[in-house]
Amino acid sequence: MQIRCTRNTGFYGMGSPIEIKKDNKKWFYLSQNETKQVETDEASCILQVNFFLLKSPPISVSDKGQQIDLEITMNPMLIWIYVILFIGMFLIPILRLSIVGILFLLIIYAVFLVSMLSKAYLIKEKT
Repeated sequence: MQIRCTRNTGFYGMGSPIEIKKDNKKWFYLSQNETKQVETDEASCILQVNFFLLKSPPISVSDKGQQIDLEITMNPMLIWIYVILFIGMFLIPILRLSIVGILFLLIIYAVFLVSMLSKAYLIKEKT
């Protein structure tokens, strides 16, 4: 089975390659805007992206008799949270939040971030 993987993650993690795992074992690495074509003998396998603590949900890929094109992107929800946090830094002095309010916001952000660790990357099949 021929698999073609393209990394298109924007500016997040540009300087470091991400690891592609096949059936929970290291397979190869992809740098920013890089495309690799790999071949596997198996009829189906499970792929997952891994970068430090950030992961993607596993995706099952099966042989369809033709090349499979996959694109790896950042989860848009995670990107929006970074934007909201950045804007929120400027709102703290304007809203005159107390230390308790700031800690509450940080706790909510930390809980959301931990819940997003295993969904930070998305693997989609190109059509």
